[in-house]
Amino acid sequence: MKLYLTLKTIIVTFVLFSIAATAQELTNEHKQMLRYDNTAYFNNLINKDNMNACYKIENNAYTLLGLAIKMNSKEVFQKLIDEKADLEKTCDGKTPLMFAAKYGNTEFAKKLLANGVKKDTKTSSGYTALDYAKKYEKPDIIKLLE
Repeated sequence: MKLYLTLKTIIVTFVLFSIAATAQELTNEHKQMLRYDNTAYFNNLINKDNMNACYKIENNAYTLLGLAIKMNSKEVFQKLIDEKADLEKTCDGKTPLMFAAKYGNTEFAKKLLANGVKKDTKTSSGYTALDYAKKYEKPDIIKLLE
């Protein structure tokens, strides 16, 4: 049992380190685009290589879609969907739907579900988007996901 816990700790540490090592820094231009929900320079900033990358913000990693949800950037969110961003991509184990649930953004959650996102996807700890909606007390999202 002790060996199992040690191996599990090593594996979890490795996975977290790998995620942190692959996360990119968000440029000032990306931050401005998200902060002001301005897609004017989207095509200059976003391409197939970086659209689904994980970006490091403080101690967390997000896709651009996750950041658009976090920052309530509706135009950027829609542009990412239109440009075929990976709607199931995880960073730090969380999907965009989990971020919509956490931040209580029903509109984004509905759009993700309408585009075929699976609502039963789980984190490595076994949490679903519904679990995040319950944890952060987001009744509209809870109703949508039940």
